[in-house]
Amino acid sequence: MKHYTRQTLLQKIKDTHSEDSWNEFVTIYRPYIYHVIRSFGVKYDEIEDHVQNTLVICWKKLPEFNYEPQKGCFRYWLCRVAKSMVYNHGQKFSRRAELDKKIEIPTTLSPEIEEISDREWIDFITKMDWDNIKTDLSKNARLSFEALMEGESLDSISERLSIPRNTISVNKKRITPKMVKKIQQLKRELG
Repeated sequence: MKHYTRQTLLQKIKDTHSEDSWNEFVTIYRPYIYHVIRSFGVKYDEIEDHVQNTLVICWKKLPEFNYEPQKGCFRYWLCRVAKSMVYNHGQKFSRRAELDKKIEIPTTLSPEIEEISDREWIDFITKMDWDNIKTDLSKNARLSFEALMEGESLDSISERLSIPRNTISVNKKRITPKMVKKIQQLKRELG
């Protein structure tokens, strides 16, 4: 999959509303929208509906969206759209047409929502990065690094996986710079 910068991808969607650009947008941002909606405490069996509704609103609103980096990150706008969907669902709008008419996306972001957005964004790109890196690692390197990310101690990992502590430390020192580099790249590409 090509990775356009976020601004280029948004412009392509805005200008052409092409299916390829939209599919790329969904591939990149759908998992983030899912994480954000989940963080609002939505019931597990309702999250997917909120994600789909948020994507529908994005599809409708992106052509008129003007990205202004000085006013905030694009992910903040996505977070506001998701929050609006969750809030409006709670208001029990009965018909889709009524929902589409009444939805208003706030132009400012409360500090609470900004914090949620930033936290979920970091979790999202870290997971995306890990999913890309882990396939190139040995099983023990992958398992030991995942355990370290979960906060398990070196002694516990060493005993559980039957590998020396120093091997775990060496794996961490090799993997961490790769992750940091890739996370920085994802931040540049996706915002």
